[in-house]
Amino acid sequence: MLTRRRFAALSAAAAASLALPRSLRAAPTRSGMEFGVQLYTLRKQIHPLAKNLQLVHDIGYTKVELFPAVYNHPPQQLKSLIESFGLTAPSGHFEYETIGDQIDYAREAGLEYMVCPVIPRAQWNTLDGYKKAAEYLNKVNVKVQAAGMKLGYHAHNYEYRPIQGSTGFAVLMKDFDPSIRFELDVYWATQAGQNVVQLMRQTRQRLALMHLKDRKPGAPISFVPGPQAAHFTEVGSGTLDWKAIFGEARRIGVKQMFVEQDQTDLPVDESLRVSWKFLSNFTF
Repeated sequence: MLTRRRFAALSAAAAASLALPRSLRAAPTRSGMEFGVQLYTLRKQIHPLAKNLQLVHDIGYTKVELFPAVYNHPPQQLKSLIESFGLTAPSGHFEYETIGDQIDYAREAGLEYMVCPVIPRAQWNTLDGYKKAAEYLNKVNVKVQAAGMKLGYHAHNYEYRPIQGSTGFAVLMKDFDPSIRFELDVYWATQAGQNVVQLMRQTRQRLALMHLKDRKPGAPISFVPGPQAAHFTEVGSGTLDWKAIFGEARRIGVKQMFVEQDQTDLPVDESLRVSWKFLSNFTF
């Protein structure tokens, strides 16, 4: 059923696309959702960047999420380059130790979200390690907000490991300032034995971004990233319940969703096309 709100959203998206030259307009998805690519997926071939942005656009994605290897470009130049391919960059990953030093860069690059993708490995195994991470990132968050952006946190599988009757993830969600957003990687949560939809509901007040990749069947869960946790496959090619996941994302209002493949069995270009074919044809 096409509700008034849904009609308005589709109309706005159509109007925005018409402002672009015809050659830069992305084909609409059947669901009306937009999807991007975390450029880390293309890290082995990231230079020249323009070639990869062209690839992302030509496949059909409408946005990218940045990562440190592309920050060798001046921020305004980077923003202009991305926009020249009809793409946007609403978010970027920044290293834990230096994220506070990159705030001006992120602002000038036009980002809405600065995301911390990982905390130091020495802090993974104790609740105190996560408390220290929350304290540190809360201080960074004050500066990020003052610059007009939002701070986000991306979880892998190690945050969900049971520690003394709790988890690092529980500590972070409790101790983070309420304004810090959550980037849910549906693969890593599943790899840690989490129910993704239930987790989305539990974090609905924070959940603003998502990473999309699928998981091969029959794989054991684990709490440490590495070869024993590498059961990646393209979106729609594995065991995740995408109808339930996207249904919950729509109810919560998550807008920023990025395909991110840590590793691929296929050539990475083909991997992104396989995921796009599923995503562009997905319907509820």
